[in-house]
This record gives sequence, C-alpha cells and structure tokens, in this order.
Amino acid sequence: MITEEMINERKETLLSDIEIVKTRLIEVERKKAEDQALLNALNGAVQQCNDFLKVLHDVESDVGDSN
Repeated sequence: MITEEMINERKETLLSDIEIVKTRLIEVERKKAEDQALLNALNGAVQQCNDFLKVLHDVESDVGDSN
C-alpha cells in the first residue's frame, strides 16, 4: 500500500535530484564558455602563425629577387 509519507519521500528525492541536475547544467554551461574562449584563443594563435609565415615568405622572396 502506498502512503502519503512514501509519496512525500519520493517527491523530496526527486526535488533533490532536480537541484543536482540544475547545478550540473550550470557547470556545463560555464565549462562550455571557457572552452569557447580557449578555442578562440587557439584559432587566433594559428592565424598569427600564418601571418608570421606569410611575412617570412615575403621576406625570403624579396631576398631571392634581389640576387
């Protein structure tokens, strides 16, 4: 037989689980934002490397053209 107390206990368990999941979702969103910022920084670093390679290539071409 199901009692009111059993239902209330189950409800409390469910409410606790809801709070746990909400907390995890907040943490996941925070981590996602951090990872997005890191991805942007890494992409910027790759772009800077490409710019340096272009400058280096242009300098080498200029040196080769002056011979």
